[in-house]
Amino acid sequence: MTHFVTSYGIWVVVVLVFLESVGGPFVPGETAYIVTAALAGQGHGDIVAVIPATIAAAALGTCAGYLVGLSRAGRLVSKIPRIDRTERLFRRHGAKALFFGRFLPVIRATLGLMAGVVRMPRGRFLVWNVAGCVSWGCAIGVASYYLGDAVERGVTIGIAVVAAFVLGLVGLHFLRHRLERA
Repeated sequence: MTHFVTSYGIWVVVVLVFLESVGGPFVPGETAYIVTAALAGQGHGDIVAVIPATIAAAALGTCAGYLVGLSRAGRLVSKIPRIDRTERLFRRHGAKALFFGRFLPVIRATLGLMAGVVRMPRGRFLVWNVAGCVSWGCAIGVASYYLGDAVERGVTIGIAVVAAFVLGLVGLHFLRHRLERA
């Protein structure tokens, strides 16, 4: 795997994360990201390039899924049996779903599509999509990087994970208050 990552760089990770975020629930985007960040922690890559590229791929992929959800294909999705329950949940908790759903496999792949199907306002969608992608990308990337580093240097990842989570919650708090004032 090390040879694969060093040979093809982060582009494979970016493509996989994008495809997963568009709506491919079984595309191993997050797995590829974790492996790449861990290898960067061992000196086989540049984490400063991996994290922002992955965040951008996730955000753009979810935006593409949103556009599909707004389209005729989205109307077809809404006719799938049992999807109405998911729609109701997303209508009620769409912003939270975009933020926290990013951390849940399979759910992560449906976020953009469902936001489009329920016609979430574009501005609200963009804010929560970016907030979720940044929090997810930083938390997973930093934790995996230090996990990779821990293999060689014995460094613990607990502090990095807690710090990323706390930063995400603080950011969520400020975004919520900003949206309430708007």
